[in-house]
Amino acid sequence: MNGKVIVVTGLLLAAVSGRAQGQTKTPPAIGEFYLATAGSYQVLAESGAEIGWQVNRFMNEMLRQYSRYFSNWTLKDGARVIVFSNAEDFRAYAAGPTALVHAGVAGYCHLKTDEDGNTFYELVTFEQANLWQVLAHEGFHQFLGYELGTQVPVWLNEGMAQYFETSYVDGGRLHAGLINNSKLRGAQYLIRTGQSLPVPDLLQMDRATFYGNAKIAYPMSWALVYYLMTRDGSSYSNRFRHYLADLKFNRDDIASFQRRFGRDSNQWETDFQRYILRLQPPIE
Repeated sequence: MNGKVIVVTGLLLAAVSGRAQGQTKTPPAIGEFYLATAGSYQVLAESGAEIGWQVNRFMNEMLRQYSRYFSNWTLKDGARVIVFSNAEDFRAYAAGPTALVHAGVAGYCHLKTDEDGNTFYELVTFEQANLWQVLAHEGFHQFLGYELGTQVPVWLNEGMAQYFETSYVDGGRLHAGLINNSKLRGAQYLIRTGQSLPVPDLLQMDRATFYGNAKIAYPMSWALVYYLMTRDGSSYSNRFRHYLADLKFNRDDIASFQRRFGRDSNQWETDFQRYILRLQPPIE
C-alpha cells in the first residue's frame, strides 16, 4: 500500500505546541514491521507480534462496540493501523505526506489511496502511556467516516472522538462518556474566564481555523458534544441521535443543529455553559 492521495480526517493532540524544527529523520520502512491481520484490521507494529496482536484485538472490538452503539451493522471496509515504537519514528513518518509535525500530535487518522486506486483508512500512532485512548479516539474518527461520510463538521468529529476516547468495555458492552478530568477543567476554565468560543462560531469553523485554535476548540468541542449527548440524562440523547441521522442524509449541518436544538442560541448556550460548569470531575 504505497499511498498517493491523502486526506487527513482527524488527529489527537497530546499537547498543542509549535511545529517541530529540523525534521530530517528518515522514517523506518513500515514494510519491515510485524504484520497482524485479522478481522477488519491490518496492524503494522514496529515492536513486534505482542503489541501487534493486542492492537488488532482492541481495534476490532472497538469497531464492533461502536457499530452496536450506533446500530450500524453495515459491512465496513478494512483499515490499516501503524504503531511505531517511539515518537521520533512516528513524527518522521507523519512529517512526510501529511505534514503533521506538531510535537504534541499523538496520533491521526486519514483516508489514503494507494497506487492501485484502493482507498482505506490508515490510523497512525506510537507506543505511549495512553495508547489505548489514542486508538479509541482515532478509531472513532474512522467509524464516524463509515457512519456519516467524509464531510463531518470538524467540531463534531473531534468532539465525538474525545467523548468516546474514554470508553471502556465491561460485560461485553461499551460504556461511553467517562469524563476526562483535564478536558473538563479546561472547558470550565475557558467558560469562567470568558475565553470560550460562542457555539455558533464553533459550529462554523473550518479545519484550518479549528486546528489553529486547538487549545480552545478541542475542550469546547468535547464539552458541546458531552452536553448534547447527556443533557437529558441518557448517554445518547434522542435529539442528538436525530441530528446525526440528519447528517447521514446529507442535510445542512447548521440548519439541522438549529432545528434539533433550537434557534435561540443565547438561551441554549447559557444552559450549555451552566451544565458544563456544574459537572464534577471523576474521583481519581
